[in-house]
Amino acid sequence: MYYVNKNIKDLYRVKFHDERSDVLRLDMNENPEGLPSEFVEEVKKMITPSFLSAYPEKDRLAALLAEHNGIKAHNISITCGSDEAMRLIFQCFGEEGRELLTVTPTFEMYDVYAKMFGMVHETVEYNDDFTLSADSILSKINENTGMVILLNPNSPIGVCWSENEARAIIEKAARCNAVVVVDEAYHYFCESTFMPLINEFDCLLVLRTFSKLYSCAGLRIGYVSGNEQLIHYIENAESTFNVNNVAILFAEELMKRPDINSQLVQTEAEGKKRLTDRLTARGYKVFAAEGNYVLFKPYHSSEEIVRKLKRAGVWTRDYSRGILAGWIRVSTGSVKCMDRFFDELEKADTI
Repeated sequence: MYYVNKNIKDLYRVKFHDERSDVLRLDMNENPEGLPSEFVEEVKKMITPSFLSAYPEKDRLAALLAEHNGIKAHNISITCGSDEAMRLIFQCFGEEGRELLTVTPTFEMYDVYAKMFGMVHETVEYNDDFTLSADSILSKINENTGMVILLNPNSPIGVCWSENEARAIIEKAARCNAVVVVDEAYHYFCESTFMPLINEFDCLLVLRTFSKLYSCAGLRIGYVSGNEQLIHYIENAESTFNVNNVAILFAEELMKRPDINSQLVQTEAEGKKRLTDRLTARGYKVFAAEGNYVLFKPYHSSEEIVRKLKRAGVWTRDYSRGILAGWIRVSTGSVKCMDRFFDELEKADTI
């Protein structure tokens, strides 16, 4: 019998095979409308046969990202989405038998990677009012902690950590020889960031992605920032050409266009306010913190409401267990998208 890694053999994974091209996608925190079409057309003109035939080069993008974030290019590794960066971090620093510490609920892939690399996943659950103190995290960091992952803001709840809380967690993790990862996938939908702290802490890694605000989920590009030595280890584990030319090109052009950043932020903020106002006016229990998503509790079964919305071509996400049982999460976008969602919700969730 051939060898199969014991951590992979019986690992449970959810695969996505749904056709989503002709629906209003409000289930995975994408931008439902994408980048401005005129910008996309401008970039497409740069894609020539010669451009596609060459192997990718990442140095120009690394320099642009370094300038954008106020750090050095050697503090950055560009990856195939931030998801690849997560996997590389576990591959480099996820010591089998040691503990991964996260909050719950959180991004599901962290539990998957913990199992894949033989780590023990310890969690701290949010309170019913969606609060969580840094002390509850600090109390669980110990000598067997190998990695601590914080989302800032958290998905799916949307709460941010303060700088004092983050510093306390990083400092204790450092004393226990643990790596700290701050996932900032939703950074551009809030002001909070811990990117500057990579210059102070040699155990800290910060993740960013082009999938959320920058609307390039289909291109799979992101990056990880941190101490030069940590980045060196991550790049030792990377494949030779892990990001494609088209993804790099779009990322470079986006970094040159801060006006598009501002436009996308404004469009989402206007849509989010419109949605929360309409949900609140109709009497729903609503939780809208940071990030491009809103939580609300429908009058009827969340599972049934999500099913009805899906039949109407509007896809959302509900939860079946934990403190989010019965809640629905809606990815936010333009006022137009939010109005379409709400019109269908009124039909699906009649009072």
